[in-house]
Amino acid sequence: MQRSKALTYLGFAKRSGNLRTGVNAISTLKRASLLILCASASANTEKDAQKLAAKLGCPLLRSAALVEEITGKENCKLLAVTEENLAKAILDNLEDNFTIISGGCKK
Repeated sequence: MQRSKALTYLGFAKRSGNLRTGVNAISTLKRASLLILCASASANTEKDAQKLAAKLGCPLLRSAALVEEITGKENCKLLAVTEENLAKAILDNLEDNFTIISGGCKK
C-alpha cells in the first residue's frame, strides 16, 4: 500500500523535529501551523483540540488513521505541526485520510 503524500510530510515533520505530540505538550506551544486529531479521540479530547486550534489560530484535522500508528507513540491522540511550510504541504495534499474539523486563521 502506498502512503499518501500528507502522511509522508508528517514523517518529514517528525524527523525534522517539527512535530509535537499530546494535548499537554501542545498546550504549552505559542505557535503551531496545524493540529491533527486521532480518529479514536474522545469527545473531551476533541473539545480540547478545538480550544487549542482557536488559541493557536490553526486548522484542525481529523485523521482516519490512528495517530499512534503515524508517530509510533502509544496513546497519542493529538499532533501539532509547528513548521508552516510542512503544514501547508500537508493541507495541499489532503486525501480521504483526513477531514477538516475547523479552519482557523492567523491573526
